Amino acid sequence: MCLLRTGTIVEALGLRDMPMTKRVATGFAALAGFASLLAFSGWVFHSPGLRGFGVESRPVWPLTALGYVALSLGFLAAIAGRYRAARLFWAAPLLLAVASFAETFFEVDFGFDRLLFPDAITQYSFPHPGRPGTTPITIFTLLVVAGFASTRAHRNRNEIAGLVSSLALGLAIGTTILLLFSAPDDPLSQAYAISIPSAITALALAMAYVFWHAGFGWVTMLSANRTDTRIMQLLLPTALLLPVLPSVLEVLIEPADLLSPLGSKVLVMFLNILLVALVAYWAVTRVGREQSALLQTLDDLRKSEERLNTATAAHELGVFEWDVASGAYTWSPGTEQRLGVKPGSMPDFDSWVALVEPGDVQPMLDTVARAVAERADRFSYRYRFREANGNVRSVEGSSRAFYDDAGNLVRTVGVILNVTERDQREAELRRREAQLRSIIETVPDAMVVIDEDGAILEFSTAAEELWGYSAPAVLGRYFTMLAPADERDRYAAALKYFLRTGDGGAALGQGVPAAGEAADGRRFPLEVRSGMAHVDGRTLLTVFFRDISERLASEERLSELSSDLAHVSRQSAMSEMAADLAHELNQPLSATSNFLAAAGMLLDRGEQNERVADLLRMGSEQTQRAGQIIRRLREFTERGEVEMQSESVEQTIRDAVELVLVGTGQFQIRVVYDLDPKAQQIYADRIQVQQVLVNLLRNATDALRALPREQRQITIASRKIDDQMVEIEVADTGPGIAEPVLKQLFSRFTNTKENSDGMGIGLSISKRIIEAHGGTMSAENRPEGGAAFRFTLSAVGEGVE
Repeated sequence: MCLLRTGTIVEALGLRDMPMTKRVATGFAALAGFASLLAFSGWVFHSPGLRGFGVESRPVWPLTALGYVALSLGFLAAIAGRYRAARLFWAAPLLLAVASFAETFFEVDFGFDRLLFPDAITQYSFPHPGRPGTTPITIFTLLVVAGFASTRAHRNRNEIAGLVSSLALGLAIGTTILLLFSAPDDPLSQAYAISIPSAITALALAMAYVFWHAGFGWVTMLSANRTDTRIMQLLLPTALLLPVLPSVLEVLIEPADLLSPLGSKVLVMFLNILLVALVAYWAVTRVGREQSALLQTLDDLRKSEERLNTATAAHELGVFEWDVASGAYTWSPGTEQRLGVKPGSMPDFDSWVALVEPGDVQPMLDTVARAVAERADRFSYRYRFREANGNVRSVEGSSRAFYDDAGNLVRTVGVILNVTERDQREAELRRREAQLRSIIETVPDAMVVIDEDGAILEFSTAAEELWGYSAPAVLGRYFTMLAPADERDRYAAALKYFLRTGDGGAALGQGVPAAGEAADGRRFPLEVRSGMAHVDGRTLLTVFFRDISERLASEERLSELSSDLAHVSRQSAMSEMAADLAHELNQPLSATSNFLAAAGMLLDRGEQNERVADLLRMGSEQTQRAGQIIRRLREFTERGEVEMQSESVEQTIRDAVELVLVGTGQFQIRVVYDLDPKAQQIYADRIQVQQVLVNLLRNATDALRALPREQRQITIASRKIDDQMVEIEVADTGPGIAEPVLKQLFSRFTNTKENSDGMGIGLSISKRIIEAHGGTMSAENRPEGGAAFRFTLSAVGEGVE
């Protein structure tokens, strides 16, 4: 990360392959160093010709040669990426230039001009022998400034350094022209005159820098667009090199005496004017053509940028560019606001790092490093921003990577998207999914999810335990494998019918009976509840299965127990009625005995008339009456299977009344019938309904015993509620039911009779019988006195047997 902050990510990644432009730059820098060392060796070996490359009158001074050597070594180190060493080398010529400038400007002599080879230097007749001249000082300053600027992380470093180096190149070319073509007594030539070694070295170093930063970055900085940049890249060398051609031509003409001195100067001037005109004409026409195309391109770019900004705003995307060397970030309008940060708060790499969640910085850098190592065209990323209020925003995106000729990462252009809300939704979905999974794994019911093709998609742990299959063994298979073989076709047809019609029947949201078959072949009853969902155009059914084997067994045991309890209740009722029944049976039996005795006496006398026949007939009737009473008692007390069928309402009621009142005739209770002729038939078990009526009638007779005889009345009514139900009411004129007893009247062991040794289960059993028939039972005290019990039974329409 530190390397990235100082703009040296390229070197940190170890990318050392050198492109062609840098190789040429290295060659020029090496040439400059070699020329400087060669000229310096002229002082070492006392060779005046070597000091000036053949021009003994214009040598390169020792300190100037060493300054050029240090400058060359600095450029070689910088091209190789060793900026610290380069700065150390450049410090030497810069100090030399500053000292020489101070001596010249302030007219002082520090004495360092003659530190090296003082005897040889004093032999030259110059005002200040050994001191670097104006041109070397200027070149030192310009190239050192350009070098320092190119090794610093600045947004326009290449442009600034390129401008400075181009000035140095122009100065070197200009002084070289002065050296070759100006007169010795020319004041301008004397001011900027340099030696041939110095000119060669300056030109080589300037060209080294130009090739090191190929592209003339300062031209880019000064130009308003890329088209002008291309024009100026061609125009600059032309403007620098073409003026040399007339001067060369003048040098060639003068020795041959082809023209007079005035004529040669006129020719050179004409050629210069012609060259300037040609260059101007070419530049103007080229600029005109380019400008026309540029205007159209700018208009297209403006429209394209508007569309891009609209699209990115609509999708909440951001576009950015990262210059790796300088660390500068450029964000598209609105991007920083969409990321939840203040506009302008992330201009460079350091400010970006300061806002990113600390734990996400290094993974992001690792992602970039992997992409560079693989020379990937693009890479994706994901990290989090910290807002000033402490909130965290999640972002993701991808970048296009751009490399130089050596494979070093130069810049990236990418898009970024705020995915905070999406991450929150996904986290909430994961939480809910985990919660749902926990519920599914712990719920006792088995859960199976099937798709519209009947394939099993989910198989819960409870389902594995119920069927004995593992989830991987059933996933993807047809769901009917879980059903008995004889039921599979029916279940498959039910699924197809549902998908075709959309009618799921009672199974959707309600429990329906079904059957399952385990892996070991065991068959078991099930209760099935289903739910339906539509996901991505597909229909999914979530089915919950509950094994009801134990419940059915319990219900069967409860049914047997209820039947036994009802039987006991009837026997208990008969036990309580035994004394009254014995008294009632005694009457027909005694009458029969009397009738038979009278008939026998008449026969003994020899009388065989109609009187004997009447006595025998009346005795037979009394015997039949006793037999009917006994038969009804036997039917009532016997335990039999429930037999639901159509029964007459009136006959069922009258049989029950006769059964109860046969032993209570001595109480002189009046029974009133109010039967609805529309309510003729019920669908019920006659014995069980009579048991309910017997319980209610016995309770009524017990309540009426203490009343005067003229007030003892039981009213039995029936009425048809609707086409499905018949209501039967048993009301008495007794004292009614106490309020505390009325609230829990149908609870077991609740007795309505005072000083009774009954079990208090008659009304409880009666209510269960009526509810088992699909009806309801209630009780209330009548306003005029007494109690009324009502219960409903299923009605049977006319013509139903």
